Amino acid sequence: MAEKKTFLEEAAEKMPSGQAEKAESRFSKEQLAASERFRDRRDILEALLVDGELYTAGAVEEKIEKYMKGKVR
Repeated sequence: MAEKKTFLEEAAEKMPSGQAEKAESRFSKEQLAASERFRDRRDILEALLVDGELYTAGAVEEKIEKYMKGKVR
């Protein structure tokens, strides 16, 4: 019996080669702050992210990492 594919797997197959990796989900600041993944960093999310903008989880990780490596004045 064939396995049932998820929506994202089917969409990735239909995309031109090389674009499948680029298909990432985007989330609002509120969704990210409510997530289990960023629960310990909600205060940083509030400071770094803009209301109404959508972000990928990877982009948020990069923003947090860059912020944490910044120099203290």
